[in-house]
Amino acid sequence: MDPEPNAPTEPQASTPAPAAEPAAAKPATLAVPPSVLILGFVVVVLLGVLVAISLRPKEKVAASDDSAIRDLKGSLLAERENLNQRRLSQGLTPLSAGGGLESAEVVAKRITDDAATLVGLSKGSVDLIAAKEAEYARTSKELADALQAQAMLREKNQDLMVEASTAMLARRDLEKANAVIASMQKDIERLSKGPAEMGQVMAERDRMRAQVAELQARIAELQAQASKSSLFAGTESQLFKEAVELFRSLRTLENKTDSEITQAYSQYGLKMGASVFGQISFPTGSSELAPTDVERVRSFVGEAADNAYIIVIGYASETGNVDDNRVLSSDRATAVAQILDAAKKPGQHVQAAYLGQTDRFGSRVPERNQICEVWQILPKNGSGGASSPQRMSSDLPPPPAPGH
Repeated sequence: MDPEPNAPTEPQASTPAPAAEPAAAKPATLAVPPSVLILGFVVVVLLGVLVAISLRPKEKVAASDDSAIRDLKGSLLAERENLNQRRLSQGLTPLSAGGGLESAEVVAKRITDDAATLVGLSKGSVDLIAAKEAEYARTSKELADALQAQAMLREKNQDLMVEASTAMLARRDLEKANAVIASMQKDIERLSKGPAEMGQVMAERDRMRAQVAELQARIAELQAQASKSSLFAGTESQLFKEAVELFRSLRTLENKTDSEITQAYSQYGLKMGASVFGQISFPTGSSELAPTDVERVRSFVGEAADNAYIIVIGYASETGNVDDNRVLSSDRATAVAQILDAAKKPGQHVQAAYLGQTDRFGSRVPERNQICEVWQILPKNGSGGASSPQRMSSDLPPPPAPGH
């Protein structure tokens, strides 16, 4: 009789290599393939048969059993080879080809360890897929925000055609932003195929944010320029027609006495429907408003009629250069008009103008001439609410010193 065949001995399962990262962008649950379980079951059955055969008394083993044992051994070797190939594809350690039969406890422990390893690999893959899906969602949201910003920039670009050269720069920046968005869309597509390029996508997203921030700053600057250009009337022809008569009359009051100025102001309500809300004073050489003055200017909007024309006239004292004072008075009027324009009611109209340097508000105290007057003019052919009682400039408290 041939010597009894020895079953291959399998070493303890070593720590499996990490599973490859999932290639798909969508999360999926990684399960142990059924074929691996079936092959494992077949191996266990064959090992059980060999163990049973080995436990039988040798004298009872018939010569006819040698052929069956050899067949079982060959089948076992083939199944083990097939199983090793599948274990390698799953990142598991292949079964050893040497040694004798293992005990049922060893086999059971190895199968249990392999199952635990596969479960761990499955959980790790699920966590990795979930993290990747979360990053994919965040990147998709960034893309949606960028597209929304792109739409807003397109609308603003149409309103910022104040100067041809400046508008061209804005459009060029917008094209850069569009190019970055297109690039990011490609990166999103790459990200859906795998997380390897995620770092590059995040870096490009940060670069895009910086470009968008730069473009927004430029747009804010253009908006400020457009706002000043639309609010300020540098010449009489640019004034609202409702304000032309008042502007001409105020210009004639230079070098008039206090009584003549007071009498002229008292007639403006009946002749033009005009009344002055108040004066805003400024420090020397400045067009900046104090915080309390900002709130006071906003309150003028509530006091004015719903269809009123609100005109801001800027002045400067006679101290200093005439041209510089002309620019300073226009800047003061524009600063006040911008606050009024931001807070105005839908039917109200706001405009700024200047009369340059003067001494009509205090010939002995130059600082009292560093002001802006805020006027309300009611349309002659509209009601729009009753005109508020006129307040004469002589009734207003003097502005704080010093000024210029």
